[in-house]
Amino acid sequence: MPNILTAQNISKIYTTDSGVFPALTNVTLSLEEGGFYSLIGRSGSGKSTLLHILSGLDTPTSGTVSVQGTCLSSYTDEKRAIFRRRYMGFVFQQYNLLEEYDIRTNICMPLRLDGRKPDEQFFAEITDTLGLSRRLLLKYPNEVSGGERQRAAIARSILAKPYIIFADEPTGNLDYQTGLRTAELLFSCAARFGQTLFVATHNLELARKADHMLHLEDGKLVSL
Repeated sequence: MPNILTAQNISKIYTTDSGVFPALTNVTLSLEEGGFYSLIGRSGSGKSTLLHILSGLDTPTSGTVSVQGTCLSSYTDEKRAIFRRRYMGFVFQQYNLLEEYDIRTNICMPLRLDGRKPDEQFFAEITDTLGLSRRLLLKYPNEVSGGERQRAAIARSILAKPYIIFADEPTGNLDYQTGLRTAELLFSCAARFGQTLFVATHNLELARKADHMLHLEDGKLVSL
């Protein structure tokens, strides 16, 4: 399969009152179209930093990230935000749902921000697959469970038909069984709808379900 994302010599350095802190050092990797990748590492190893840079939420101190041949650093912040909205999906530990909107509106929000209407047939297929009933779609985030909020976040990440879905500790706020069920839905949905999936997690059981497991240690990719 062709590569959909390529990162070359990614480094990220933070300057703090305590001095210079290298969060990532010369990370090089490629993601194949339709592949399922997991990223493991201890807390503070740089997992979230790498995910944010690969997805264009942050920029590297040095190195490049290209998606479908487009170098993200060549874009202005505004163009990069538009690119993310159109071609990337996100699932975060904190769900990131807007409390003032119902679940259906939250799922459709990336499309609304882009001035597009959802494909209603695709919307129905996704929400049915994730077990999000019509009644639940009319509720607000504070009226549903954590597992239901995360399933809504998964639906939101898929609806715009992105190239890649990035998930950062997607089960971190869920109990063990709910987390497993929710993760399985994320994995199966990404596979069913043909998206590349990149999951940063501390959960080895979930990480081992990936086609490719990457290990980050002190900001460097190491062999397992």
